[in-house]
Amino acid sequence: MAVGHAEMHRFIAQSYGVEISDVAESAEELYELLNYSKADTLVLSRYLIGSENPQILIDRIKALRSELRIIYLYGVEDSNTKLFLKYLEGKNIIDYHVGEHVSSLDLNRLLFNNKKEKRTITNGFIKTNAKTLWVKELDKAVISIYSNCSNGKSHLAWNLSTAFARRGYKTTLLNFDRGYSANLYFGIEEIYFDLLEYLIKQGEHQSILDQCYKKGNLRVVTGNLGSDSLISSEDFLKFLYFTRSKSDILIIDTYTGLNDVTFQAINNSNIDLLIFDSDLMHFHMNKLMIEKLGSHFIAEKTYAIMNNCSTGSESYNYIYKQISRLNIKFKGSLPLSTCGNLGCDLMHTGKTPYETVKSSSFSMDMNNILSALNARNRKGTPNYIMNREEAR
Repeated sequence: MAVGHAEMHRFIAQSYGVEISDVAESAEELYELLNYSKADTLVLSRYLIGSENPQILIDRIKALRSELRIIYLYGVEDSNTKLFLKYLEGKNIIDYHVGEHVSSLDLNRLLFNNKKEKRTITNGFIKTNAKTLWVKELDKAVISIYSNCSNGKSHLAWNLSTAFARRGYKTTLLNFDRGYSANLYFGIEEIYFDLLEYLIKQGEHQSILDQCYKKGNLRVVTGNLGSDSLISSEDFLKFLYFTRSKSDILIIDTYTGLNDVTFQAINNSNIDLLIFDSDLMHFHMNKLMIEKLGSHFIAEKTYAIMNNCSTGSESYNYIYKQISRLNIKFKGSLPLSTCGNLGCDLMHTGKTPYETVKSSSFSMDMNNILSALNARNRKGTPNYIMNREEAR
């Protein structure tokens, strides 16, 4: 890594199958690292300190390590861009990005488009080219929860955000789904209902975490209960910026279906949870959504969550087979059992189904999801994952 950007470092460090072996803060430090580093890929920024002449820098890198794969972040386009890109291609550097902003979609495409080595997970380790690396405990993440139908996104967001907060993470939930149901789940008072609209009108997006609903480590940003209004993608990105920088875990409960905000949520997340239900109609709706997403859909960061499906049940086996036939290599496929009427019973109580009945199949499935995300353990909470063979 030679980009001088802490948030980008964290995102790449949490990417599946990637280990950051060294970080250089300047061109001089990079030259020194290349003498002994065993890294096979270099992410390099034009704005690295001491790299005023990038062609000389790249020529020297190639002289030191000709086999090194280089991913180049050019930055803002200028009059020299076209000529420099031709230079990169002449050096067989075909993975580059031009633009002021680099999203998680851009990074994932750059990192994995040319990756062909097979990766497997065994007993909590990632194995790549016979080199064993310990999977890091999750410390920061932007998690987008989405689907093409109303099938439990907000219910999962309710339980997941509370679980992360209970495990010590500074957690923020952005509830931008239709109807803003977080108000019901968390028992949020009416005084907060108009906060989102007020801050947008006043242009005070940066104040959202100071004024929103809070409970311990958890902060919830939501709109007017029952409203079907959708904020603009510009407003969404402003809220995303101000909440992401102050949160360990940022969970985005998206509006059902595809719209500008859902696209932006997916483009700026490093973990996606795509919610399937146990019937064929919802499956086909999500299948169409994946097709419409096109290159915005990245399987390497997406978990297929099979909602309302108990492991081993007919509904689970059925929907699991349907998902398998998509021939998409999801990062994981995990069931989430129904909690029955418990969700309705616990609204406004300050409790969630996950933490209330700890021996239930729903709580165990939630633990599996948290484990799959490498969430840090809470004392007394089992941390395990049932693999697909066991599930079948």
